[in-house]
Formats: sequence, C-alpha cells, structure tokens
Amino acid sequence: MTKQPKSTLTVFDSAQTSRQLGVFPEGKLIYWLLGIILLIYAGLALNGYGNHDDIYRMIGTWRSLLSEQRYVSSRFQGYLVPELVIGAASHVGSFYLSNLVSVGLAIGSLYIFYRLLTQITAPLTAVLATAVVGSNPFWIIPSVTSTDYVYPAFFFMLGVFLLLQQRFRWAGLLFALAVSSRLTYGPMGAIALTFYFPYLRQHPSLRGRYFQGWLLFLLGSAALYSPVFFASGMTFSFLGFASDTSGGTLGVVARFIYKNLYLWGLPAFIVLLFCLIRERDFFWRKIRANPFRTVTAPQLVFLAVLTGFLYSEFLFARLPHQYQYLIPVLFCVAYFIALIPNQTRQIIYLSLIVLLHCTYAVVNLDIIDTYQTGEVNQTIHSDGAVVKVSLKEGVLVRDFRWRSIYQRRLTEEFNQRWQHFGAPLDNPR
Repeated sequence: MTKQPKSTLTVFDSAQTSRQLGVFPEGKLIYWLLGIILLIYAGLALNGYGNHDDIYRMIGTWRSLLSEQRYVSSRFQGYLVPELVIGAASHVGSFYLSNLVSVGLAIGSLYIFYRLLTQITAPLTAVLATAVVGSNPFWIIPSVTSTDYVYPAFFFMLGVFLLLQQRFRWAGLLFALAVSSRLTYGPMGAIALTFYFPYLRQHPSLRGRYFQGWLLFLLGSAALYSPVFFASGMTFSFLGFASDTSGGTLGVVARFIYKNLYLWGLPAFIVLLFCLIRERDFFWRKIRANPFRTVTAPQLVFLAVLTGFLYSEFLFARLPHQYQYLIPVLFCVAYFIALIPNQTRQIIYLSLIVLLHCTYAVVNLDIIDTYQTGEVNQTIHSDGAVVKVSLKEGVLVRDFRWRSIYQRRLTEEFNQRWQHFGAPLDNPR
C-alpha cells in the first residue's frame, strides 16, 4: 500500500523552513503584526457600515427573510452566505458586530496566508508578504466595513490550506462557501483542485477523497446557489454581470490599466515593476518549467497561483470597476515576491511596498486627474482624465471623508424603506 502524505510539508517540500519557525524569533513577529493590524482595523471599524450600497441591499435581504419569509437576493447574482451573516450580525449588534465579523475574517485570511508562506520561505519574509496585503488600503476598506469582499477571500484561503493538508472534503466545502460569497471564486476553486491532480500520481491512495472533495465542491456550490436560482424564476440570469461601456473600448482599457496601477499606488507599483524587471530571469524559468515531466509540488502550486492571477486580471478586464475585485491579485503578487531566491531582495521589495502602502493610505501621489463628464445615472465610473501631477488625500482618508456623504444618504434611504420593520440603522458619521 502506498504511504500517503501527512501534512503540507510534503506538498511544499520545505520541512527545513518549517523547523526554522520554532528556532528563530521571527516566527513570533506574525503575532505582533496581527495584533497591530487588529488594533488599527478595530478602530477603523467604529465608523459605520461603509460607503458601498451593496451592504444595505444585503441587510435588506435579511429583513425580507424576517418580515416576508421569502428570499430576495441583494443583487442578481445573490451572495447567500454574506447576506445571511451580515444581515444577522447587523440585526443583533448593528454595524459594530457586522464590521467585527469582517475584521475577524480579514485577520484570519492574513494568518492563513502567512501559514502557507512559511512552507516556502523564511518566517520574516512570510511576515512581510502578509503585511503587504494587510497594509493595502483597498484590502483594509472591506476589512473594516460590512462588505462581502473578505468573505470569499477567507473561505478560499482556508480551502487552499485544507487542500494542501489533504483534507479534500473540507476543502471542497470551503470552496463552495467562497462561491456563495462571490460567484467569481468558482473557477478559482476549480483551478486549485485541478492543479492538485498531477500530484496524485505519486499518491494514488488519495484519489478517492480527492474526487469526493470535487463532488462536495460542486454540490455545495449548487445547493448554496439554489435560493438565487429559484428567486430568479428558475433561470440562470444570475450568471450575468453588470456592464459599463462609458468611453467605449478605450475607456475600458484605460480603467483597467489605471486601476491595476493604483491598486498599489504609483510608488509601490514602480517598485513592483522594478522587481519584475530585476527578477525576470527567475520568473521566466519558473513559467517555462514543465511540472508534468517530473511532478514537483512547488511548481504545481506556482502554476496554480499564476493561473489564478491571470484569471483574476482577465475577469477584471471585463468589468474594471471596484478595486476590491483585484483582491486575489494582492495575495498572488505577495506570493511571487516571496519566491525570489535572494532573501535580501525579498525583504527590500516587501518592506518598501509595506511602507508605501501605509503612505498611500494617507497621501496619494497621482499623475492623472479623473473626473466625470456624463450623467451619474449613465456611468458608474469617472469617464474623463487629464495628465496632472498632484498630491491628493490618501485612499483611507478619502474613504473616511466620504462616509459623511455616502453613508448618511444610504442609511437614510434604507431606514425610510424599512421604517415599519426593525430598528433604524445607526450612522456615527
């Protein structure tokens, strides 16, 4: 009988790196990092539900369930898990509890990411790569408000962790929860499971549980989407997506480039560009290596992450709208930098990006000034721009300031709509 692997150490082939975790003090840095992040996130979570109108639609879904005993999806896709969790948390503890759930899921996602990285790199590098994601303003905003963007990230990261622990059935269920939290994570779950398959050639005893994981992933996704299917009149209309063609094809391309750049902030993007040029030979060798000639788990993981990165970018190219659609890209890029064989350069790249992310939250060095020329009800984007070098308020500062406008309008609108059912929504701004 073939002896089956027992842990992710077999998958990543890095027992030596993991043993270092208990020897070097760097292993404790993650708890300091997560503690600092928790304090910052918790403070930011005291400022209300957030500026995104989907938050209030999800709360409306919960109140429809209570008042009318019927499911009304918040959007035509419908996201059952965050709709229920955010709605119930808001019902019990207002925005304090619903935001706290987001904070908990965000911290959990970062810790799981760190645990995965420690299997391929030194603890200090893993801490810094985790900090790259945790310090990005476009990750922080959904992490401290009641949006649904951190829900699929948490379920997917936990699913990947369990997959690499050969706990396939639990991984399949976690991937299904990620799909229910955001439909676009369906192909990402399939990518993770597919790239694990070649590894089974060395461990045939795992195949039964592996295919059970696939089955639970498919059945779980279908079950969690059945309410949306029936709410849409038993059609698959929920598989569509919104579109915005303001500016035509050129406008879509311009927004795709601009938002990919400003996901990081201009200075941090320049660091990433320099990193890619400097390390191009290493990444090219990784891309060209054939993992199926001699199956190696690290190469399979690399190709899976690369495929997920390309998939996320392709999807964003179809609708370059919310920066948070690119959250998977944050994790992928941090992983790529952690793979660089020179640890000194790893630390330099990652440290610079963390520092620039923190600055980006407060001050934004911009080279383009965007504006809106069309009617607000005709476009969901800025549809004009001029080249202009300027220092603007940072992403977090801007989001906080906008709370006094958007959050007030959204809470007043929702409270008016639901004035005969449930307590009114609080708005500390």
